[in-house]
Amino acid sequence: MGLKIIYGKSGTGKSTYCYNEIKKRINKNEKIYIITPEQFSYSAEKRLLEILDENASINAEVISFNRMANRVFTEVGGLNDVLISKSGRAMLIYSILEKEKKNLQFLGNSDDNIDIILKELTELKKHNIKIRRHR
Repeated sequence: MGLKIIYGKSGTGKSTYCYNEIKKRINKNEKIYIITPEQFSYSAEKRLLEILDENASINAEVISFNRMANRVFTEVGGLNDVLISKSGRAMLIYSILEKEKKNLQFLGNSDDNIDIILKELTELKKHNIKIRRHR
């Protein structure tokens, strides 16, 4: 299917033309997605229901850009990352400091250093600085 651009002044029938084309394609049992900005999704759904019968509406879906992105990330991946909370990061750093206390001259001396490390890690991440471990 190619790209078709429909343009014209306000009130010239662009939307009517689009919905008539959608109706034709749905009657051929084609799946249709109408992608709209968030603020127009309700009016697009309402208009779609006005022109279609009950059975045809199964093949058509109005979807906002945010919902489409969510669906793509859910199906393809991307939203599967598990984020760790600030307290979880603090517990992880505490565990590392306890384990490596004998090898650390400054950071292993006090539990107050956990905040220092959290702030430094945030700064490094913000400026896209990668830390590599040398063996």
